[in-house]
Amino acid sequence: MNYVRGLYVVTIFSVFLIGIGLILNPFYLHPDGGGTKRTYHVEQIENKSMANQAFGLSEKILDCPGNRPCVLEEQILEEDSVESTVPVYNDDPPWYSVVRTANGTYIPKQSAENNTTILTLEEVSAMTAVEQLAVPAGEQPEETQKAIETGSVTVYGEVIELFERHEVLEYEGDYYMHKKYEGVGSHWTADGGLAIARAILFLIGSGLVAASGWHFRSLYD
Repeated sequence: MNYVRGLYVVTIFSVFLIGIGLILNPFYLHPDGGGTKRTYHVEQIENKSMANQAFGLSEKILDCPGNRPCVLEEQILEEDSVESTVPVYNDDPPWYSVVRTANGTYIPKQSAENNTTILTLEEVSAMTAVEQLAVPAGEQPEETQKAIETGSVTVYGEVIELFERHEVLEYEGDYYMHKKYEGVGSHWTADGGLAIARAILFLIGSGLVAASGWHFRSLYD
Protein backbone atom coordinates (compact mmCIF):
# COMPACT_ATOMS: atom_id res chain seq x y z
CA MET A 1 0.00 0.00 0.00
CA ASN A 2 2.82 2.42 0.86
CA TYR A 3 4.48 1.64 -2.50
CA VAL A 4 1.28 2.48 -4.38
CA ARG A 5 0.82 5.64 -2.35
CA GLY A 6 4.42 6.68 -3.03
CA LEU A 7 4.00 6.06 -6.76
CA TYR A 8 0.82 8.13 -6.69
CA VAL A 9 2.63 11.00 -4.98
CA VAL A 10 5.46 10.88 -7.54
CA THR A 11 2.93 10.93 -10.38
CA ILE A 12 1.10 13.91 -8.93
CA PHE A 13 4.36 15.78 -8.36
CA SER A 14 5.45 15.04 -11.95
CA VAL A 15 2.17 16.44 -13.24
CA PHE A 16 2.73 19.52 -11.07
CA LEU A 17 6.21 20.07 -12.56
CA ILE A 18 4.88 19.64 -16.10
CA GLY A 19 2.22 22.24 -15.35
CA ILE A 20 4.81 24.69 -14.03
CA GLY A 21 6.90 24.08 -17.14
CA LEU A 22 3.95 24.86 -19.42
CA ILE A 23 3.13 28.03 -17.48
CA LEU A 24 6.73 29.22 -17.91
CA ASN A 25 6.70 28.58 -21.68
CA PRO A 26 7.46 32.24 -22.61
CA PHE A 27 10.96 31.74 -21.19
CA TYR A 28 11.85 28.92 -23.61
CA LEU A 29 9.30 28.95 -26.45
CA HIS A 30 10.67 31.54 -28.88
CA PRO A 31 11.66 34.08 -26.20
CA ASP A 32 12.67 36.36 -29.10
CA GLY A 33 8.98 36.83 -29.89
CA GLY A 34 8.76 34.70 -33.04
CA GLY A 35 7.41 36.05 -36.31
CA THR A 36 8.40 35.83 -39.95
CA LYS A 37 11.33 33.48 -40.49
CA ARG A 38 14.45 34.71 -42.29
CA THR A 39 17.67 32.76 -42.81
CA TYR A 40 20.75 34.68 -43.94
CA HIS A 41 23.67 32.79 -45.48
CA VAL A 42 27.15 34.30 -45.39
CA GLU A 43 30.21 33.38 -47.43
CA GLN A 44 33.85 34.43 -47.21
CA ILE A 45 35.20 36.55 -50.07
CA GLU A 46 38.34 34.73 -51.16
CA ASN A 47 39.09 35.88 -54.71
CA LYS A 48 38.37 38.44 -57.42
CA SER A 49 35.37 36.53 -58.76
CA MET A 50 33.68 36.53 -55.36
CA ALA A 51 34.60 40.18 -54.87
CA ASN A 52 32.80 41.03 -58.11
CA GLN A 53 29.74 39.18 -56.82
CA ALA A 54 29.82 41.34 -53.70
CA PHE A 55 30.14 44.46 -55.86
CA GLY A 56 27.04 43.49 -57.83
CA LEU A 57 24.94 43.40 -54.66
CA SER A 58 26.33 46.30 -52.63
CA GLU A 59 24.51 49.62 -52.46
CA LYS A 60 27.86 51.39 -52.00
CA ILE A 61 28.99 50.58 -55.54
CA LEU A 62 28.47 52.88 -58.50
CA ASP A 63 28.51 50.92 -61.76
CA CYS A 64 29.34 52.89 -64.89
CA PRO A 65 27.36 52.60 -67.05
CA GLY A 66 24.55 51.73 -64.69
CA ASN A 67 21.29 53.03 -63.28
CA ARG A 68 22.34 56.64 -63.70
CA PRO A 69 24.63 58.52 -66.09
CA CYS A 70 28.26 58.64 -64.93
CA VAL A 71 29.14 61.95 -66.55
CA LEU A 72 31.28 63.17 -63.65
CA GLU A 73 33.10 59.86 -63.23
CA GLU A 74 33.81 59.61 -66.96
CA GLN A 75 35.17 63.16 -66.95
CA ILE A 76 37.47 62.38 -64.02
CA LEU A 77 38.83 59.30 -65.79
CA GLU A 78 39.42 61.28 -68.98
CA GLU A 79 41.08 64.26 -67.29
CA ASP A 80 42.64 62.48 -64.25
CA SER A 81 40.88 64.94 -61.92
CA VAL A 82 38.06 67.43 -61.81
CA GLU A 83 37.99 70.70 -59.91
CA SER A 84 34.85 72.01 -58.24
CA THR A 85 34.00 75.15 -56.32
CA VAL A 86 31.86 73.15 -53.89
CA PRO A 87 33.75 73.11 -50.56
CA VAL A 88 34.83 69.78 -49.10
CA TYR A 89 36.42 68.86 -45.80
CA ASN A 90 38.87 66.08 -45.08
CA ASP A 91 36.36 64.11 -43.01
CA ASP A 92 33.60 64.29 -45.62
CA PRO A 93 32.76 60.84 -47.05
CA PRO A 94 33.29 60.30 -50.79
CA TRP A 95 30.23 60.31 -53.03
CA TYR A 96 30.50 56.51 -53.44
CA SER A 97 32.74 53.96 -51.72
CA VAL A 98 33.70 52.28 -55.00
CA VAL A 99 33.21 53.12 -58.66
CA ARG A 100 33.32 50.27 -61.16
CA THR A 101 33.66 50.57 -64.93
CA ALA A 102 34.29 48.11 -67.73
CA ASN A 103 38.00 48.96 -67.51
CA GLY A 104 38.62 48.79 -63.78
CA THR A 105 37.65 49.38 -60.17
CA TYR A 106 38.25 52.74 -58.51
CA ILE A 107 38.06 54.41 -55.11
CA PRO A 108 36.87 58.05 -55.12
CA LYS A 109 39.28 60.55 -53.61
CA GLN A 110 38.65 64.18 -52.76
CA SER A 111 40.73 66.97 -51.32
CA ALA A 112 40.61 70.72 -50.82
CA GLU A 113 43.17 73.08 -52.28
CA ASN A 114 42.89 76.88 -52.40
CA ASN A 115 39.12 76.79 -51.80
CA THR A 116 38.76 74.31 -54.63
CA THR A 117 37.61 70.71 -54.36
CA ILE A 118 39.68 68.25 -56.36
CA LEU A 119 37.96 64.98 -57.25
CA THR A 120 39.95 61.97 -58.45
CA LEU A 121 39.51 58.22 -58.93
CA GLU A 122 42.25 55.86 -57.75
CA GLU A 123 42.35 52.51 -59.54
CA VAL A 124 42.61 49.57 -57.12
CA SER A 125 42.40 45.79 -57.14
CA ALA A 126 39.11 44.05 -56.45
CA MET A 127 40.25 42.90 -53.02
CA THR A 128 41.38 46.41 -52.07
CA ALA A 129 37.94 47.66 -53.05
CA VAL A 130 36.43 44.98 -50.79
CA GLU A 131 38.47 46.38 -47.90
CA GLN A 132 37.13 49.84 -48.72
CA LEU A 133 33.54 48.59 -48.60
CA ALA A 134 33.83 46.49 -45.45
CA VAL A 135 32.31 47.36 -42.09
CA PRO A 136 33.64 45.74 -38.88
CA ALA A 137 31.48 42.77 -37.87
CA GLY A 138 32.64 43.15 -34.27
CA GLU A 139 30.62 46.36 -34.00
CA GLN A 140 27.44 44.73 -35.31
CA PRO A 141 24.67 42.74 -33.55
CA GLU A 142 25.45 39.27 -32.20
CA GLU A 143 23.48 37.62 -35.02
CA THR A 144 25.92 39.05 -37.55
CA GLN A 145 28.94 37.40 -35.95
CA LYS A 146 27.01 34.15 -35.53
CA ALA A 147 26.27 34.10 -39.26
CA ILE A 148 29.97 34.52 -40.04
CA GLU A 149 31.10 31.86 -37.58
CA THR A 150 28.50 29.24 -38.57
CA GLY A 151 27.75 30.18 -42.18
CA SER A 152 24.15 31.23 -41.55
CA VAL A 153 21.75 32.62 -38.99
CA THR A 154 17.97 32.35 -38.67
CA VAL A 155 15.91 35.10 -37.08
CA TYR A 156 12.19 35.44 -36.40
CA GLY A 157 10.19 38.62 -36.63
CA GLU A 158 13.17 40.83 -37.40
CA VAL A 159 15.34 41.98 -40.28
CA ILE A 160 19.13 42.27 -40.19
CA GLU A 161 19.53 45.51 -42.11
CA LEU A 162 23.23 44.91 -42.67
CA PHE A 163 22.47 41.81 -44.73
CA GLU A 164 19.48 43.40 -46.44
CA ARG A 165 21.84 46.10 -47.76
CA HIS A 166 24.39 43.43 -48.76
CA GLU A 167 27.13 45.09 -46.76
CA VAL A 168 30.62 43.57 -46.93
CA LEU A 169 31.79 42.53 -43.45
CA GLU A 170 35.29 42.39 -42.00
CA TYR A 171 35.88 39.82 -39.26
CA GLU A 172 39.31 38.95 -37.86
CA GLY A 173 41.06 40.05 -41.04
CA ASP A 174 38.77 38.19 -43.46
CA TYR A 175 35.91 39.54 -45.56
CA TYR A 176 32.40 38.18 -45.92
CA MET A 177 29.25 38.86 -47.91
CA HIS A 178 25.59 37.96 -47.60
CA LYS A 179 25.15 35.22 -50.18
CA LYS A 180 21.48 34.20 -50.17
CA TYR A 181 18.20 33.78 -48.32
CA GLU A 182 16.59 30.49 -47.40
CA GLY A 183 13.19 29.83 -45.90
CA VAL A 184 12.06 33.42 -46.04
CA GLY A 185 8.35 33.45 -45.32
CA SER A 186 5.61 32.91 -42.81
CA HIS A 187 6.22 30.95 -39.62
CA TRP A 188 3.66 29.52 -37.21
CA THR A 189 4.71 32.12 -34.63
CA ALA A 190 3.68 35.00 -36.93
CA ASP A 191 0.33 36.84 -36.94
CA GLY A 192 -0.49 36.07 -33.32
CA GLY A 193 0.25 32.35 -33.57
CA LEU A 194 2.85 32.47 -30.81
CA ALA A 195 0.55 34.38 -28.45
CA ILE A 196 -2.23 31.83 -28.99
CA ALA A 197 0.13 28.90 -28.41
CA ARG A 198 1.47 30.48 -25.23
CA ALA A 199 -2.03 31.13 -23.93
CA ILE A 200 -3.10 27.52 -24.59
CA LEU A 201 0.01 26.13 -22.90
CA PHE A 202 -0.54 28.48 -19.96
CA LEU A 203 -4.13 27.30 -19.52
CA ILE A 204 -3.12 23.64 -19.77
CA GLY A 205 -0.29 24.23 -17.30
CA SER A 206 -2.59 26.04 -14.89
CA GLY A 207 -5.07 23.16 -15.11
CA LEU A 208 -2.36 20.60 -14.36
CA VAL A 209 -1.10 22.61 -11.38
CA ALA A 210 -4.64 22.98 -10.04
CA ALA A 211 -5.39 19.28 -10.55
CA SER A 212 -2.16 18.16 -8.88
CA GLY A 213 -2.87 20.49 -5.96
CA TRP A 214 -6.34 19.02 -5.54
CA HIS A 215 -4.94 15.47 -5.58
CA PHE A 216 -2.26 16.39 -3.03
CA ARG A 217 -4.91 17.75 -0.69
CA SER A 218 -7.07 14.65 -1.16
CA LEU A 219 -4.22 12.49 0.15
CA TYR A 220 -4.44 14.14 3.55
CA ASP A 221 -8.18 14.66 3.87
